[in-house]
Amino acid sequence: MAVLPPLATVADLATRLNRTFTPEQELQVQALLDDASSAVRSFTRQDITRATTTETLTMRRADPVLHRCAGIVTLPQRPVIDIEAVAINGTASSDWWQDGQDLLLRAWSWDGPPAANRPPQVSVTYTHGWDPVPGEIKAVVLQAANRMLVNPAQVRSETVGGESVTYLIPTTGEALGVLLSRTEERVLKRYRGPGAASMQVRSR
Repeated sequence: MAVLPPLATVADLATRLNRTFTPEQELQVQALLDDASSAVRSFTRQDITRATTTETLTMRRADPVLHRCAGIVTLPQRPVIDIEAVAINGTASSDWWQDGQDLLLRAWSWDGPPAANRPPQVSVTYTHGWDPVPGEIKAVVLQAANRMLVNPAQVRSETVGGESVTYLIPTTGEALGVLLSRTEERVLKRYRGPGAASMQVRSR
């Protein structure tokens, strides 16, 4: 799988902070942006950046009245820009249509016993994601990276005179990398995709 690019650049953060980074600082900032981008992608379960991928998903039975088709799969990455190829159990198919994140397959003979418990596997090559990255996602990445830049120990509160220091990570004070705040998670919720539990194979 190809390495995904960061969702914001060093230049973006330099512009936001109205400052210039030294070469050493640029390396640090880049690492923080990579970590913040990973945190955002982990929370949303989305690549976010525009890409073309192949997913192999398990077909589920559709409601014949509601969907008027034999089966359906939900593509996990959004938004779906274009579907380039579909194959069912290794056989190319053009007998399908798209409805948002769902791919509906018009006709397919489901196996009878003893293979009845093995639903068809649908391989889909499709283009998805945003170009450019939405501004509020970029803002979350920049904010999270900058928070780690100015407060690498992730200290939430600190008092003088022998009082204990309070950290974002309780008990140990061990930093786990870039963390998202609750406010940032609320911003990102609208970009969250369906769970990837049904996805079995993925390639770029």
